[in-house]
Amino acid sequence: MKILKFNIIALALAIVTLGFTACSEADPEFVHTDNFISAMVCMNGRTNDASSINGIIYEYDKNNQLLEKGFTPEEAEGGSGVIMFVVSQEEREDFDLTRVYLRATLTWDESITPTLSGLQNIDPVERPEGMVIGVKSGVGKVRKYRIMGVYE
Repeated sequence: MKILKFNIIALALAIVTLGFTACSEADPEFVHTDNFISAMVCMNGRTNDASSINGIIYEYDKNNQLLEKGFTPEEAEGGSGVIMFVVSQEEREDFDLTRVYLRATLTWDESITPTLSGLQNIDPVERPEGMVIGVKSGVGKVRKYRIMGVYE
């Protein structure tokens, strides 16, 4: 019985000690506030079709004003983004926007919710409002993006 008490006390002490050392602050060079998508590709979801389209990314500030190339993160603070995939009328029969795979390029320690895995529907007829995702930075700031397909 004494051995059991000793083992329980030793285990509790080890857990408390581990708790104090495991929750240290991250070094500043490893914490990032970036929450931008730098590129996105839309790939055809049809079997044996490797065609893809690069997205056109528009970034907006908190006043819904379009930002010019070379903007700073401070200028974009509180804003959102729109990513457009333009399919020509000639390609409309071959590129089905109701069944696409999306792949985004992120920097550092960002995450996307909801996930982009699996087939997505960004068809302008079936989903005119597009698909909304959030990009979360390493410090928890979220930037919303609206992903839309367009036939021109």
